[in-house]
Amino acid sequence: MTASLHVRPDPVRVYRQSVSHGYESCRLRWWWMSKSDLSRMISQGRAITVGERSAKARRTLTVEQEAEVVAVALELGGVLYAAEALGLSESLVRTILRERGVDYPRAPGGRHGSTAARARVAEYIARRAA
Repeated sequence: MTASLHVRPDPVRVYRQSVSHGYESCRLRWWWMSKSDLSRMISQGRAITVGERSAKARRTLTVEQEAEVVAVALELGGVLYAAEALGLSESLVRTILRERGVDYPRAPGGRHGSTAARARVAEYIARRAA
């Protein structure tokens, strides 16, 4: 019941408070959220506000490659399909989308939808190889 009383804050608001007052003030303000959820919201708010990832991010991908991950995920219509096409882990694709403030694309369910998506993945991989 307590969770229903608390509204999930806007990531931009959380990011701005972390910049102006620090992480601990965010922990005190949104005490019902876990540390990991709060940290994710700060990184998502930063990506929305500043337009780039944190300097603390430990990834070998460049900013341009991360933009390609977002574009491929939206083109192919699913996180799993983008991960498969680019040879990345599904969790990395989800992290990049979350940090950029992009909702996860949802592929249509069912056999017909997954068959069409697999065809799009194969087509993308063939274009990339050429």
